[in-house]
This record gives sequence, C-alpha cells and structure tokens, in this order.
Amino acid sequence: MTGYDVIRRAFNLLGYLGDGQDPCTSDKTSSNAFGFINQLLSDLKCHSISSLQDSLGISSAKEEALCYGVAMLFALTEGDGNKNKIFSEIYNAKRGIALADISGVKDVLPKVTAG
Repeated sequence: MTGYDVIRRAFNLLGYLGDGQDPCTSDKTSSNAFGFINQLLSDLKCHSISSLQDSLGISSAKEEALCYGVAMLFALTEGDGNKNKIFSEIYNAKRGIALADISGVKDVLPKVTAG
C-alpha cells in the first residue's frame, strides 16, 4: 500500500469520492495527506515516508488504522464534526489493536526454596 492508496481509501470511507475526481490531483489535498500520513505513522510507531508513492511496508492492522486516521483528520479539516467523531473512535480502537504487543507467555510454577 502506498500513500496514494491510503488517501483514496480514506476518501472512499468518508464518501467523498462520489464526484468521480481523484483526490490526489489537488496539491492541497496531497500536501495535507502527506502530513497526516507521516503524523499517523509516527503515532503508530512506524517509519515516515518521503513521498506519497512510497510503499508503507507496515502490517495490515496498521494500514487499516492509518486509513481510518487519515479519514478522521480529513473530516476535521472539512469541518465535518460528526464524521470526525465517528472516525476518531474507530481510529482509536484500530490503533489499540495495531499497537497491541503479543508476546509469548510461559506457563511455569514458582520455585519454592526451603527457608
């Protein structure tokens, strides 16, 4: 997935693609999205990208969270408070899943020493 894919997915989630225009053609949209993506990548503890054509190389859970986060921030910049609230809640839930650290748990009994 690239930065452009994230933008398209976010606009699709928001329902802003109904006019048939590619959201990536606007310089303002691309500039905002680039900043949003790097800000959210930092929040998801991933490396930043240098252009929207760069491959993200992150897990699918982090990609999912990133798309919802970008949708959240675009809704905020558009002044769409209802969608911002909804996507904020979804992003926070998906962020929690993406950042959950699953590590091995070893089942052992404590050692008893004579004392």
